[in-house]
Amino acid sequence: MKNKVTMVIPVYNSEKYIGRCLESVLNQTYKDIDILVINDGSKDNSQKIINEFAKKYKNITAIEQENMGVARTRNKAIQMTETEYIMFMDNDDFIDNDYIETLLTNAEEGQYDIVVCGYKRPTDDGKIIRNVKLTDEEFSKYNVLAPWAKIYKTDFLKKNNLEFLDNDFGEDTYLNLQAYLLSDKTKVIDYTGYNWFYNIASVSNTKQKNSKNVHIFYFLDKTYDSLKKRGLLEKRHDVAEYSIITNVIWYLFYCTKGFKYKEISDEYDKAFDWLKEHFPEFQKNKYIGFNKAKGQLKFVRTSVAIMMFLNKIHLGKLAIYIYSKI
Repeated sequence: MKNKVTMVIPVYNSEKYIGRCLESVLNQTYKDIDILVINDGSKDNSQKIINEFAKKYKNITAIEQENMGVARTRNKAIQMTETEYIMFMDNDDFIDNDYIETLLTNAEEGQYDIVVCGYKRPTDDGKIIRNVKLTDEEFSKYNVLAPWAKIYKTDFLKKNNLEFLDNDFGEDTYLNLQAYLLSDKTKVIDYTGYNWFYNIASVSNTKQKNSKNVHIFYFLDKTYDSLKKRGLLEKRHDVAEYSIITNVIWYLFYCTKGFKYKEISDEYDKAFDWLKEHFPEFQKNKYIGFNKAKGQLKFVRTSVAIMMFLNKIHLGKLAIYIYSKI
């Protein structure tokens, strides 16, 4: 009998953690899984470790390729997948033993396109520094726009031509924002079986990024164009608009650390000019407020509400500048 689930694991220079990652998948209570491991041009001993696992376990398919980047690697994996369901992991993360069984059971019970769960953030010494538990509210699933902590119906991704964006900003948000808006069969569950490892050396944990090297406007343009083409800007306008506003605010906070005021001012103007051009009434979005985006993490909806107010009274740039010095 063909397996039901494919777990996709892109790998890049993860010799220290890929073994733990694979062990956590192999130790699942649910066993009918294919494991697709794609080594994306690693320069360390990752492939050697992967080969050792692949020799021992027949359900592991190991592929080695020239570096393509994580988005193109995941897109390749979607097209290769023949199982009914597909899941994704990052190569330094790990999952609780009942993770796949829990998500698959929920997906099958309601024939859902997507099932989303929460996550934990463990450190090297095993300390959990964050435990994000999702509630069954409208914006709860938007707290997890990464490809992990969820299970997808493979046909849902393929039939809707859903792909990760080949970009250095928002590659997974691009896919999941569209997926959430397209599907009326998405379920959020109160479970935190995914362990998003707090890897200090990882790019995802870098405290500072230079906006000159982050192509947010490519992400914004591609996302807007795709949502418009799919009719989602009309069908789900307020949710789509609020989600994009949230990404703009996050970008300004995250990518301007250490900038001079003039640099922050220029970046701020470009970001808000983009919003004004594409969403002329964005300041009136019904979800802007301290308690309006139900299910959204409190610090996110609070940050958005405060920044929208400060933008109205022309103090937004100063707030970003002050934050950049913290």
